[in-house]
Amino acid sequence: MVTPNIRSLADATNRDLKNRFRNRVIGAPKSAVPRFELYHAGASLCSHKVRTVLAEKEIPYFSHDMNLPGLALGVPENYRPSYVRLRMQGAVGATLVRAYSGRSSLSTEGFDPCVVPTLVDHEKSRVVIDSSRICKYLDEEAGTGPVLIPEALGEEVERQIALVDEAPHVALLYGAHPDGDRRPRLIVRGMTGIQNKKIKALESQIALVQNDPVLVSAYQSKISKESESLRFVSEPKRMNEVLREMEEHVAELDQHLSTHDGPWVCGERFTLADIVWTTSLFRMKWIGIGRFWEEDKGRCRVAGYANLAFQRPSFRHAVIDWPNAYAPSPYVPEFSTPLAWPRFFWRVLRSARG
Repeated sequence: MVTPNIRSLADATNRDLKNRFRNRVIGAPKSAVPRFELYHAGASLCSHKVRTVLAEKEIPYFSHDMNLPGLALGVPENYRPSYVRLRMQGAVGATLVRAYSGRSSLSTEGFDPCVVPTLVDHEKSRVVIDSSRICKYLDEEAGTGPVLIPEALGEEVERQIALVDEAPHVALLYGAHPDGDRRPRLIVRGMTGIQNKKIKALESQIALVQNDPVLVSAYQSKISKESESLRFVSEPKRMNEVLREMEEHVAELDQHLSTHDGPWVCGERFTLADIVWTTSLFRMKWIGIGRFWEEDKGRCRVAGYANLAFQRPSFRHAVIDWPNAYAPSPYVPEFSTPLAWPRFFWRVLRSARG
């Protein structure tokens, strides 16, 4: 069996990624050749986690901020065969995704070959997929910055990561809120019919790889998932269940915060648990359900925690200030100013250029 050349696969992927604003070295001189390459997307919740870890630990990396469905002017970059081939090296033998539950975790959904993030470690010639696995890998391997999974807190940090992984964030973005759609208006428009657009783009890629049964199977699994997604988010009963789960998600955090006096999820020390919870809460606030802790006075611990966590410099760099991480939203001060819309569209136009 021939061992794939990870560098060659990455180089092939990179030839399809030409935009200088979205493909650049972060945390090192432009001429540097960092150990890590990250294929991610501004708006991807899972990418938010990984970028925050990279910022918190001050790890230099080559950033490939990929155009996902909804922003791509052609076929989304994460659907192209070169990227899918590279990503599949991180999940050899894994079960391909076909069903849909509104989640995105590898452990619950199976392997999606056409999403982000994907990390390449050139020093070890290794591809790592799934945001939780990538975050843990960087914490173990990078050798810089604070340890985000301290040995003494390891079990609790892992438990908190699993809680966030199992929350149905994806359905929350793609599906209408049955009791009145609170999502930002650009998202409502962009998500309407998005699954059919994805399927059409995936079918166009199948036509290019007919002689590669592995890639054909990968694309077909993704099509099955998107077909299931359309049915799932169209059912008010399921979306009501999603909202109920997300409120329980917040209640779980509030109860846990009551068990100690420290400012962070695991007490006095900032850990990977804080990174994943911060990305989760911010997405909820941006999408219009921050009321689960902002209007419920019984969850004041979550309110205080969120206010502190959103100001963490690494999170602000990797999410709040990251180009195209979020569209304007009336629920978030940073994205509801008079200049929010012009700034957003300027960034989109700049990112769309080759």
